[in-house]
Amino acid sequence: MISKIIKRDGRIVDFNPDKITNAIWKAMLAVGEKDRKTAEKLSKKVVERLKKTLKKDQLPTVEQVQDTVEQVLIEEGLAKVAKAYILYRQKRAEIRKEKQQILNKKEIDEIDKRFDINALRVLASRYLSKDREGRIIESPKQLFERVAIHTTIPSILYDERVYSIKKLKKKQVDEEFSPQQLEGKLKIGEYKLNRYHIEGLIRVYNRLNRERHMKKPLSQIVKMLSNGEFDDYEREIKEYFELMTHKKFMPNTPVLVNFGNPLGMGMACFVLDMEDSIVSIMETLKRAALIFKAGGGCGYNFSKLRPKGDYISTTHGKSSGPIAFMTLYDKMTDVIKQGGVRRGANMGILNSDHPDIEEFIVAKKGNKQLTNFNISVFLKEDFWDYYRENKPYPLINPRDGSVWKYVNPRALFDMIVYEGWESAEPGLLFDDNINRYNPLLKSMGRIYATNPCGEVVLYPNESCDLGSLNLWAFIKEEYNGEKRNVYFDWEDFEKAVRIATRFLDNVLDINKYPFPDIEKTTLRNRKIGLGIMGLADMLFELEIPYNSNEGRKWMEKVMEFVNYYSKDESVERAKQRGKFPTYRKSFYPEGKLPIKGFEERESWNLDWDGLVKKIKKYGLRNAFTTVVAPTGSISMIAGTSSGIEPVFSLVYEKKVTVGTFYYVDPVFEKTMEREGLFDDFLIKDVSRHEGSIQHIKYIPEKWKKVFVTALDISAEDHVKALASVQKWTDSSVSKTINFPEDATVEDMKKAYLLAHALGCKGLTVYRYKSIKGVYIAGAEEEEKKEETKLTSFKDIKAKGPTIYKESGRFYEEKEEQEEKEGELEKCPVCGSPLVNMEGCKKCPVCGWSVCEL
Repeated sequence: MISKIIKRDGRIVDFNPDKITNAIWKAMLAVGEKDRKTAEKLSKKVVERLKKTLKKDQLPTVEQVQDTVEQVLIEEGLAKVAKAYILYRQKRAEIRKEKQQILNKKEIDEIDKRFDINALRVLASRYLSKDREGRIIESPKQLFERVAIHTTIPSILYDERVYSIKKLKKKQVDEEFSPQQLEGKLKIGEYKLNRYHIEGLIRVYNRLNRERHMKKPLSQIVKMLSNGEFDDYEREIKEYFELMTHKKFMPNTPVLVNFGNPLGMGMACFVLDMEDSIVSIMETLKRAALIFKAGGGCGYNFSKLRPKGDYISTTHGKSSGPIAFMTLYDKMTDVIKQGGVRRGANMGILNSDHPDIEEFIVAKKGNKQLTNFNISVFLKEDFWDYYRENKPYPLINPRDGSVWKYVNPRALFDMIVYEGWESAEPGLLFDDNINRYNPLLKSMGRIYATNPCGEVVLYPNESCDLGSLNLWAFIKEEYNGEKRNVYFDWEDFEKAVRIATRFLDNVLDINKYPFPDIEKTTLRNRKIGLGIMGLADMLFELEIPYNSNEGRKWMEKVMEFVNYYSKDESVERAKQRGKFPTYRKSFYPEGKLPIKGFEERESWNLDWDGLVKKIKKYGLRNAFTTVVAPTGSISMIAGTSSGIEPVFSLVYEKKVTVGTFYYVDPVFEKTMEREGLFDDFLIKDVSRHEGSIQHIKYIPEKWKKVFVTALDISAEDHVKALASVQKWTDSSVSKTINFPEDATVEDMKKAYLLAHALGCKGLTVYRYKSIKGVYIAGAEEEEKKEETKLTSFKDIKAKGPTIYKESGRFYEEKEEQEEKEGELEKCPVCGSPLVNMEGCKKCPVCGWSVCEL
């Protein structure tokens, strides 16, 4: 009986014969053999051969097992399968070598194996800690461990042995500790705390002690830690670690970069306020710069500023107006780099009734200025009354409330639509749809602003931490003989939703806030943003078209599930740690919920009445639990499709001086292999057809319906998909509504009006090729006439895109680009052309984005 096996790095792990079966099965599929039972029989023969070969108590090595597989395949007369298996081994060896080079390691470990090459490139370039010379000094395993430890620390301080949910009569008085004093002395089970973990421990303790919740002084808690009394929390660290390293969930970029590191800030999104004074404007500018430095993005509503040309009493001059000050913020953003990871991202908002609204609408015409801003018009609730009746719409001077002038509301709306058609900006934010589901409307007033991508609706000086569940990771594949069964594992998904909710709630506590008033507002409402990514790949696996009723039902079902179980877990958290402080001032005690789907009982799949009863009885820990954010590089790390977007292109082509590389959607590749259609010609055909298969004659209609890209889908279906997800989302949803190049202004207008009618909270549009410097799907340039053979770097173990290269050429990490400067807007990390999706320009190769999370 073989029970253990020796891995290449020397670890001894459990022997799993199913891995042999799967490896043989993949080799068989590669040559068109589809007999699963044969693969199982051959696997048994391999195990029997190993038993005879090994000496008593000898453990097999991975190499021995693979050598035996080759021998058995050849002896059984399966030469083609044997060849495919040998090639498979060679590719695995190439991948190991590539990963070693990327990570600057002699041997890759079990965590490195879970991530594909592209994911490791992203981690290495932007996330793993480096020394002063830029050398990587941290492995992916160490990264996810430091994040998991940091996020678990609040749980220790909420332990009932040291925490009182009711306020105590007085604070604990104790000696002061510094992280340096305790560095190297504390651990949780097997996990050692570094100085930044300890700094976080002290920070959270001091806050809870100020609020009179701590039963014991810090010195006693430190002693308990030293004695191993909190070692049970090792399980929580492992839960978070496994959730991230199995790519089921990823927190936003600031958490991955900053937790367990000096900056300590894990919040991605901030809304900053400003008053109509130069002192306030410059103070907000300073705050934004410091937030960018730590990796956050900022949103601002400039509507309190008096209009351009208005009188200034102190100087007897005239006001510069909001757009001039936005230009100042834009210039600041140019010179501040976010945490050494990404450049600052801004959302500039102006109310529809501000006197400078017309200038604002055209401020980004041709994308020539305010390049570090997304801009959105905040359509105030009363705008629609004027629009319907077509009566003059008053523009109000915020300085004194007087009417500055009147405009035609329909002409104003048409101007917004036209600029969206021409330049993809401004976006729209719908006041009525945002504040109808605002649980704190009565006590805190209307929300007027969002984060840079428009999906997190926040009050001034409020922030939010985000994370996304990878839907593709919950797709399970089973074989019963030759019959393949693919399904979505709802039980595993519920478990992940609950763990991720706890993770994000802990982030609120351990986060190192940039300013006290932001900390205060954020912790009063305790909003978290649990979202989804990998939707397109999940639908591909289930063979469900994105632009179908069935596809939209799946979107609703998944998001309803996330919202329900995140709220249910938030109730459990409230029982243990207390309700969010403004709970009594919210509409939750009235039995209301901040989601449109709650109002439509006929669409329920879960017991929402039961959940509302629990909320009324125990309260909630978090005012919001769900946000669907753009996922940018975290979806690259997870090896899956971005957010809720359809796949932009099934094949990306990247041309550099040292060669041509093709990135192929993994589910598309796997399906075409199974159908016997995948080869070099298919890759190039898809690339020539701008990443789409709709006009490739030899692909069956069934697959053309399933494998639709963003440009294959009508604008109406994009809007309906957005509305389906918004229906069960507390905050808002990041998604781009794509239009074909020949779309008319009227087409776009219909989409804006449909989005408002369906309850969407905002809208971002992009007409194909309307912005210079945005990537064109598929090929970067016309295909050369000569045929070129492709070879692949395919990471079979890790889910993610295969990278194909032209044979005879090679890859260099820092390649030179042949294209003329300025011809295409390039990713600053990898040099690839950018794509417009999720409300931002982003890189389809490495995940970099102006406002990615």
